[in-house]
Amino acid sequence: MVNLLQLLHRGTPARPRPDSLRRLQVEVPRKTMGTDAVFLVLRRIRTPLVVVVSVFSLMTFGLSLMPGSEAHPERLSVFESFYVISYTGLTIGFGEIPHAFSYPQRMWVTLTIYVSVIAWSYSLAVLISIFQEKTFRHAIALQRFSGKVRRMQSPFVLVVGYGQAGEAVCRALEDLGRDFIVLDSNPDRVQRLALDGYASDVPVLAASGRDPRVLGLAGLGHDNCEAVLALTDDDETNLSIVMTVNLLRPELMVIARCSDREHAQQMHDFAADVIINPFDRYGAFLVMALRRPAGFRLASWLMSPRGSELPSKLEDLADGHWVVCADGDFGFEVTRDLESAGLDVVLVDPSDGRPDVSDAVGFIAGAESDITNLAMAAHARIENDGLFIAVRQNSAVNEAPLQAFDADSVFVPTELLAREAVARITSPNYWSFIDHVLHQDDEWDAKVMDDIVAVVGDETPASLRLDLDYRQAPALVRWNRAGVVTIGDLLRDPEERETRLAAFPIVLVRDGRRIFTPALDKELREGDSLLLLGKEQDLQVVRETLFHDAALEYVITGRRVATAWIFRVLQRRAWAKSGGPGDGAGPGGGAGPGGGAGPSDRSGTPED
Repeated sequence: MVNLLQLLHRGTPARPRPDSLRRLQVEVPRKTMGTDAVFLVLRRIRTPLVVVVSVFSLMTFGLSLMPGSEAHPERLSVFESFYVISYTGLTIGFGEIPHAFSYPQRMWVTLTIYVSVIAWSYSLAVLISIFQEKTFRHAIALQRFSGKVRRMQSPFVLVVGYGQAGEAVCRALEDLGRDFIVLDSNPDRVQRLALDGYASDVPVLAASGRDPRVLGLAGLGHDNCEAVLALTDDDETNLSIVMTVNLLRPELMVIARCSDREHAQQMHDFAADVIINPFDRYGAFLVMALRRPAGFRLASWLMSPRGSELPSKLEDLADGHWVVCADGDFGFEVTRDLESAGLDVVLVDPSDGRPDVSDAVGFIAGAESDITNLAMAAHARIENDGLFIAVRQNSAVNEAPLQAFDADSVFVPTELLAREAVARITSPNYWSFIDHVLHQDDEWDAKVMDDIVAVVGDETPASLRLDLDYRQAPALVRWNRAGVVTIGDLLRDPEERETRLAAFPIVLVRDGRRIFTPALDKELREGDSLLLLGKEQDLQVVRETLFHDAALEYVITGRRVATAWIFRVLQRRAWAKSGGPGDGAGPGGGAGPGGGAGPSDRSGTPED
């Protein structure tokens, strides 16, 4: 993974992805198992069925040959015998029909009861043994899973791997109301998902994502599949998923987790949209916090859960001695990032004992054991009370103790990975703004952060994307036919236009080009897409304004327009008599669709 500081300086990716590989169009394979369970039962139940049918046939014809009583000497017909044997063989009991039986007939019926019970008991034992077989249960689960996937009607995300990162992603997707399908090779994790209390019935299958047929069964070839997340703990499995998606469904977004640089480069060759190495990400963000504190504060604030407070600024940590006590890839990645920023760093193995941090300014406890990390962090704080302490959290079980310890920074790899993955899938424009923040200088970041906080407050805001078309913004489209609407107009309160709503524009998409932090006097056109940050209730007011002609006209012109048709007619007549604002043409006047006066005094020339 590339160092984040290198991206910040150049403003472009370290190496461009290949657009596509030469490939043949191949249909996504599907492991069709719809009838396997039925055939499995039929194969195993064949002998019991033969036994039951033979018993019923023998007893039916035997009863038809038994002599009748003196009162009714005639024998039973085959149909009558079949009727009696049917309810007798099923141990239901229904009496002697059509008349009282003779002793031979009663003896035969008694024999039928015992023989049929034995036959049914044998058949039920075979069925129970089939239901207990792992193969049969897997076939049933596969059939149910396939049916759920086929019935998916809305766009969904295919999540492969339900570890801590996968669970965090699924929780975030559910909070956003997005559908998803889960694959994991560990049956215990699949069972845990069923008990995790999701609001909807999540399609989940215990199978490996290495098999393209399993990916096809999980919806890779489904028209509503919009993205694939490879979040397993195995880099090679994630690489296999990236390769399969790129070769069979190259139009889909694929986000992969990877901790090995060689596998990351191979994923890059197969055009993975995003390759996330949480260890490298954390080191890069830590360096950014030291070298570009304003950009770090803004980016981490925007990536935090809604309602999170603006993080404090780190000071006096850019220079000095750092100690990293970590094992595995985490220590290597963090040390490399800190050294690339010109910091004095010492990497210590946790097995060597507690490191000396008396003259250090920063300490990172990054072992694979949360208990070890907490113990090292506590000793470091005792030895140097003014030390900046960062702790790596590996398991959600230890969240409460680490929170009580109050470390300066807690690194949760799964949380960092989940935030970025969900943001890229659910709101590409939102993530594009965060990426833009990472590539700007600290002065620009500080100014934008101050502007946003001044409007929406110091808690992480909600976001809203407005697609300015006739379906989602009919009033704006009608007004645009004769006049113009600016972003500033749209952010006025429809009850009192002099009041600014708690909403801040961060991205305007026009003709496929993104304009970041557009000015309030920027004119809006039909077909634009506008992304706003703000308070939930104020963003809802903006959305409602786009549907009401009277509200939109008021925020643009300041004129109060009646909402009912009859009152708009009377209002236009009154304006016509008095020579008022109704003389102008526009969406609000006689020539426009909204009723009332129009913005004839406003320039209609759009800004490029």
